[in-house]
Amino acid sequence: MPASVDLDRDLREWFAQGLAAPADDAAFSALALRIFAAQYEALESYRAYCQRRGALPTRLRHWSEIPAVPVQAFRDVRLFCEDDGTVPAAVFRTSGTTTSGARPGEHYMSAVGLARYEASLVPSFRGFVLPELSGDQRSDLVPLVLGPPPGEAPHSSLWHMVATCGRALFTRAPQYFMPASGLDWAGFQDALETSGAACVIATDLALDAWLSGAESHGFAVALPKGSRLVHTGGPKGMRRAIPTDALYERIANVLGIPASHCVNEYGMTELSSQFYDGVLRVGADEALPRLKHGPPWVRTCVVDAQTLDPVPPGVPGLLRVVDLANLGSVIALQTEDRAIATAEGTFRLLGRAEGSEPRGCSLDAEALLS
Repeated sequence: MPASVDLDRDLREWFAQGLAAPADDAAFSALALRIFAAQYEALESYRAYCQRRGALPTRLRHWSEIPAVPVQAFRDVRLFCEDDGTVPAAVFRTSGTTTSGARPGEHYMSAVGLARYEASLVPSFRGFVLPELSGDQRSDLVPLVLGPPPGEAPHSSLWHMVATCGRALFTRAPQYFMPASGLDWAGFQDALETSGAACVIATDLALDAWLSGAESHGFAVALPKGSRLVHTGGPKGMRRAIPTDALYERIANVLGIPASHCVNEYGMTELSSQFYDGVLRVGADEALPRLKHGPPWVRTCVVDAQTLDPVPPGVPGLLRVVDLANLGSVIALQTEDRAIATAEGTFRLLGRAEGSEPRGCSLDAEALLS
């Protein structure tokens, strides 16, 4: 992709401004269309997919017109624009877009792409999880992670994100309490009791398992003021649904972290940017499910599950994401997650669409592979 050097430079300049970067829609559209044109030329399968829709770079005028690729296509098509013949610096894999027995989706990243990914994710984590930081400040909170150390999860974008933010934003390195050998109950309990103010980071599944054990053994701790929780995931694919309000009540009872300091992160292996609750940044506790906020280099819309046409704010449908940080693959993605958009550009997640794959996404996936 010859234009990628200039595009990478322009993106990195935008990321460096963090959440204070201008959210000008015309500037976003102009850069999105430049990236689309480069990806159209670089990816033969995507180019054919767009041509069947009459979506040529010379015809598009707005980011919302860029054809979105269904996330399940990442398991069958190598969507990698920055392939220079060397081994990718990272291959992130997901089981979230597969059906039973199918191969996982794969998101390839070159060394430049991996650096761009990290440059995108750090400002969002800082802005929504550690909004009290300014400039190059680092947090004195101790990051306690209910997850594997990155060396044991080299294909996980989530744990790569945690490790990256741990290096960039905290004065102390993250401590991991879920290695391959299993949950370190004693180690995590000791850290909670002795580390002081903490930033607990966990998936919903790990958090639910640990809370159940703590409750059954009567363990509870009151973490110091300023402590917070970052949790990711949800009921999709889990053995049982975990209502967020009940989860927050348990967290308050066992960890002493109020709901106002619990931040849910929403991300995908196929994306390079993440979304967060705005509760710490906005300073007000919203009704559940909370609004999800993204950085200025991301746009979202909600589409009808059958026609894949955009629906007005307030109408439920499937979430579509345009992520400029995805320069190395495709920037427009069609998810299988139900959401309701607001007029301000945020959205509320409603959970996974019923059935294995909504009809519209299935048809688009077939079209991309044909």
